[in-house]
Amino acid sequence: AASIADEISQEFVKYMVTGIESERLRQLGAELRHSHSKKDIFTESMAELSAADQYFTCTLCRATVKVLANTFTGPDGELTGPNRDANAKKSMLSICDYFDIQTQEVCSGLFDLNWPIIDYIFNETIAEPSSICGMLPISICQLEQDEYNLNLTIVGDTPAESNSELAERSDKDLLVLHLTDIHYDPEYKVGSLADCDEPMCCRGDLVASSSGAGYWGDYRSCDTPKHLLLNALEHMAQHKIDWIYHTGDVPPHNVWSTTKQGNKDMLTEVDGLLAKYFPGIPVYPCMGNHEPHPTNVFGNSELPAELSIDWLYDHVWSLWKKWLPAGAEVTVRRGGYYTHSPTAGHRIVALNSMDCYLFNWWLFHNGSLVLDQLQWFHDTLLAAEKAGERVHVLTHIPSGDGDCWSDWAREYNRLLARFSKTISGIFNGHTHKDEMNLHYADSGAAVAVAWNGGSLTSYSYKNPNYRLYELNPDSWQVVEHHTWTFNLTEANRDSEKAPNWYKEYEFTAEFTSDTSPAGIDKLLLQMAKQPKLLRKFWRIKMTQADPKLDEGCDNDCLSSTLCRLATTNYKNTQQCRELQAILKESVSSPHCTDASVVANTFLLQLDKEQPEDEDDDDGAAALIAFSLPTVLLGIVGLRLLL
Repeated sequence: AASIADEISQEFVKYMVTGIESERLRQLGAELRHSHSKKDIFTESMAELSAADQYFTCTLCRATVKVLANTFTGPDGELTGPNRDANAKKSMLSICDYFDIQTQEVCSGLFDLNWPIIDYIFNETIAEPSSICGMLPISICQLEQDEYNLNLTIVGDTPAESNSELAERSDKDLLVLHLTDIHYDPEYKVGSLADCDEPMCCRGDLVASSSGAGYWGDYRSCDTPKHLLLNALEHMAQHKIDWIYHTGDVPPHNVWSTTKQGNKDMLTEVDGLLAKYFPGIPVYPCMGNHEPHPTNVFGNSELPAELSIDWLYDHVWSLWKKWLPAGAEVTVRRGGYYTHSPTAGHRIVALNSMDCYLFNWWLFHNGSLVLDQLQWFHDTLLAAEKAGERVHVLTHIPSGDGDCWSDWAREYNRLLARFSKTISGIFNGHTHKDEMNLHYADSGAAVAVAWNGGSLTSYSYKNPNYRLYELNPDSWQVVEHHTWTFNLTEANRDSEKAPNWYKEYEFTAEFTSDTSPAGIDKLLLQMAKQPKLLRKFWRIKMTQADPKLDEGCDNDCLSSTLCRLATTNYKNTQQCRELQAILKESVSSPHCTDASVVANTFLLQLDKEQPEDEDDDDGAAALIAFSLPTVLLGIVGLRLLL
């Protein structure tokens, strides 16, 4: 990939200057132009792309960075001068078109939103611009980079044993709503094209019924219409909820056409709707990657005012302050994170996980700045430990996600292990999947469970859903959770009726009553030994959405599903590989009764350095990641994920 990238950058610079396409560039273009999946690159995590798509992404990232570094940065750049911004846009759109990355509208919008930031980073970064692609979660691209190393000083010893503390259910348990990834689209248009070329659809002109967006949403690349949002909130309000955890991502996936005011308006509108449907019920939110403009990009206080994200921090504080103590204002307005103890013995810590998100371009500027929030998190946990408090952690992006910076994930996991007796629950979003992740210490001890609340949006190929937790009011542990959903195919078939929301499952009835980290560790081992149980989990993870059930889950899919459960740092797959080896033996056993598992050849990819997940993710990642092939035009992965 490196040598090809060098050739592309050299030949493309000549092409930009002379307007003459060399035979070698023509050959390289032909080879790469049709080597990738145009849709997948914008809708899946980079870590989950096919080998061909990863090669395409890494190669274009390196080539584009070289083009930018050699022609637009520094006083000697070939295309610097009064027209440098226009030249840069022309070059990026040329790359976008030449390699068939996305439509010109999408590429142009992404460039306009992101170029000022990318330009600043290239000129001010502490690292060599050529090293930027080395942070991507693609093995052929990765490099060892001292500029980005993190090392947090942690006070105290890490427990050596798994956390097996278990609380019983009782009639005193509290009920908490977990709402995440609403992705409200005010411009959703019923009957508009749902299968478009852009990363997000269901807007624009009406089309034939078979391609038209459904009334209650659509399985394809579409977000949440307002009438679905209202219907969902009405259904949620029927439960006697004590409080709400809202783990981010209110705006939709139109990452090439967002505006500051548009994002602020949606945040304000949803905040007002929560107040209307849940009067007097506290809402404890955290930041998602879609809240800022441009999407994914969170800066810091050291940046120029025109590139600052202070406008967002100020706005969310104006919405959040009714539920938070005055002391939280400092950290919310500094970095979008806070802590609050709503009742004696219970503390909430809401983190801004954009410090780990590889599509937050500011990580490439100075990654060491993320230590500020991690140190604050450490100090907050240490104080909670001394006070005998139990802590719930809210954070949008799971640390094991392939698009979460592995150095950050490593330090985060060290904190979870050290304070495993203090942290009683972690609550994530972002993946749009009904799932969980088990955190391990370096010793292999199970130390914390991260519960992921699925998503209200159906983007992509999901049934809209939300989750309820039952919490023990003494230990503050999750003792039960249940997910509510409806079948989107059925709802759209008879759109004049309200969707048929139903309780999809109760966790303890389907899997285990032991929700402690040690109990979930035993469950993962049981899944490895019983593929049928693992397959049940996969169905629930996919919200039993019709397109996913039709697609099915083969043995590679089962292996990936199991691996994801046990991965909380993309580069640390020890527990994943151990479980995969057990699963391989299980499906090969003559006593295995899951015919659908035995029927297929089990191809465990144990030589890979990272877990793969067969599913699409947020898409914002992918979408914006390939916002670099249009702005940085090469750092890819929009992962409209979440």
